[in-house]
Amino acid sequence: MIRPYETAVVIDGTLADDTIRKEQQQLEDFFKANSEFEKADEWGKRALAYTIRKKKTGHYVIFSYKAEGGVPAAFEKHIKLNENILRHLTVVRDLKNEAAREALAARRAQGELIKAEDEDIDDMDREISDDRYER
Repeated sequence: MIRPYETAVVIDGTLADDTIRKEQQQLEDFFKANSEFEKADEWGKRALAYTIRKKKTGHYVIFSYKAEGGVPAAFEKHIKLNENILRHLTVVRDLKNEAAREALAARRAQGELIKAEDEDIDDMDREISDDRYER
């Protein structure tokens, strides 16, 4: 049964940018070869919450794909001996949550427009009230 997955990978942040890109490309190639690859969302270098193998920074990448149940286990075997991968986590995506998240983002975008208009009106009200007190 094909399921939607999301795998977060933390690559050693102390590596050169070329090496990080090479590692990311190898992981992406693995997913393209073994699944219906959707996208790679690169978060970039970030400080780790705690040190991992004496490293304080990591390069975060989130891979989204659809695959059979054995692919995440095969991925784990694939990267287990790779010293450049600090951590990884694979979860089954809930498509209902994704649809709700997209709808919420759309509502927030509309809400921000409305909120910005309300702030403009509030600013105009303040200007009017300031003029009244100056008289």
